[in-house]
Amino acid sequence: MNIQSKPLVAIALATLAGAASAEDSVKMYGLLDINLSSYQAGDQSKGTGATGNKLVLQDGVTNGLNGSRWGIKVQKDLNDGLTLGGTMEAGVNVDNGTAGQGGIAFGRQIFVSLSTPTAGELRIGRQYVLSDSVIGMGNPFGNALVNNPTTTVTDVGNKIPFFLNPSRADNVIQYQTPSMSGFTAAVQAAPGETTADDFYGLRGMYSNGPLNLGASYEWNTDRSTNRATNRVFSMSANYTVGMFKIMGGLQNTTEFTKTAGNGTAAGYLNTVTGPDGVLTIGKFNGYTVGSEVTVSPADVVGVNYTLMTYEGTTGSTANVGKVALSLRHDLGKDTYLYTGISTAVGDLREYISEKTVMQVGLRAAF
Repeated sequence: MNIQSKPLVAIALATLAGAASAEDSVKMYGLLDINLSSYQAGDQSKGTGATGNKLVLQDGVTNGLNGSRWGIKVQKDLNDGLTLGGTMEAGVNVDNGTAGQGGIAFGRQIFVSLSTPTAGELRIGRQYVLSDSVIGMGNPFGNALVNNPTTTVTDVGNKIPFFLNPSRADNVIQYQTPSMSGFTAAVQAAPGETTADDFYGLRGMYSNGPLNLGASYEWNTDRSTNRATNRVFSMSANYTVGMFKIMGGLQNTTEFTKTAGNGTAAGYLNTVTGPDGVLTIGKFNGYTVGSEVTVSPADVVGVNYTLMTYEGTTGSTANVGKVALSLRHDLGKDTYLYTGISTAVGDLREYISEKTVMQVGLRAAF
């Protein structure tokens, strides 16, 4: 080879390398969210729990805009429009430096995917359950701050569900269709691998300009009896008109059991103590209504009302809800200050450890 041609060869090779790398991408990202929250409990004489009133500095995974995290996203273009993707996302707790989600290495989500524009996307791994996105479209800021209807309620030492939402499940195989005139459908299945119940989910969503609608249905198959349990139907919608985004949602849960171990009912207890004594939950349902109001380019106010009613296995009932008001202020470059207050309503308002919650926090993404 002529020595004069070597620079041209080097330029050509560099150009080819650049073209190849342009088809693939690796992105590392992070998010930090922390808040100071004051919890005022109900009537202590009713046994609202050992903690009672407390002031807590906590990670945004509780009452924040987002849980803190770091992650890596990869994408590789294969042949004939096929794309390989992957996400590895780990939760962290800013208040004490520990790993989130019980110390799982990538507890928020970790999955691989294959997708095409015409056939949709297949994802395999630890993922968000389908109801999480459905519930999120029905309340201010999407399952965040004191407005969040998916937080648990501490009732006489027991953690019981508000809107049932475990957020994620292990071993999930998910398929989602491409958008068809604004409509998408998705299905999930997660084997319990004999140590947990099998988990299944269906979702349909529609988005067209200011209107967004979604519905999901999820359930477990009991690993011992093969019976369907934790049947959860969720539906939400929001509509934007001017400075207002009007939103709402509902949920209905039947065949409730705390022993699923994966998906729908993991981590909850199933007894409620109220003015009529102890109630063992068989089913429950609830709703939320509210609005996001853009009061300035930097400020959005969120307000909503949520109520959940529990029905015992003997037919007795009890309810608990909350009224919440929050403010998110945009500092620029994906950084927000937020503050909010909520107060409990309903039969159980004096029996819980979160009767009144006040908060102020900071969230920044990188």
